[in-house]
Amino acid sequence: MPGSYKLKLILGGLQDSGKTTFIKSDRKQNNSIGVSFESVECFVNEGDHFKFIVWDLKDSQRFRFLFPYFCRGASAGLLCFDLSKIESFLDLTRWINLFRASAGKIPIILIGTKADLAIREVTDEMINRFAATNGIEYAGESSLLELDNKLEEVFKMVVQSLNPDTCIEYFHVSKKEDDEEFKLVEKFFDQCPICKKLNYHSANLRVLFSNKTNPNTLGLRENLIRLVDNIEIINLEYSNHITFGIPCCECYKEIFG
Repeated sequence: MPGSYKLKLILGGLQDSGKTTFIKSDRKQNNSIGVSFESVECFVNEGDHFKFIVWDLKDSQRFRFLFPYFCRGASAGLLCFDLSKIESFLDLTRWINLFRASAGKIPIILIGTKADLAIREVTDEMINRFAATNGIEYAGESSLLELDNKLEEVFKMVVQSLNPDTCIEYFHVSKKEDDEEFKLVEKFFDQCPICKKLNYHSANLRVLFSNKTNPNTLGLRENLIRLVDNIEIINLEYSNHITFGIPCCECYKEIFG
């Protein structure tokens, strides 16, 4: 059966390694506590939903004593390093030791950032040898022009490493525009139109809304968006006759048996 999972992921790397840009955090974060947070939602195959809470560790000397506590309970780790700075690469051993000592033998995935810069001090041979020696995976290079694709590739690797027996045929990372579209749809369907009780199935609706491979769900998604776009006009003309929404389980059973 499709499942919904909420997992903790730790993100490390030397300061200015490009990790915060990679995770696409554009929020104003409070750096006074040594960590910032970002959520990444992934939709897998026909209904599995993974929500990763990313703990982005701020690499300042005054916060390092807190890092072992921040790492506890993590399911996986990401490490970013700057391809144009050898010191960023050489610092990775410290992070691997921290992750392993604090979170156990979790999957760790390595990402080389700033691949679009002309200067490069870290070679492919160095990276591949380091990954093999430390038993971690290398997700390849990332640049500003390819952030969306690389983010999806990396989190697909994370999900696969946590579920090695699962064959991933469909994978999608929710983007900002997806969230905005879903919020528009959700506000019209979070209440049963018959009994007026709140529906508690927004997670299921979100999974359905985010599945872009199934022709039936894709058609339903397009119809929902079209309906929301026109709903104000419809309400003006037929507000006394039509109520939109998804019935709750009790009302559905009462009507359809």
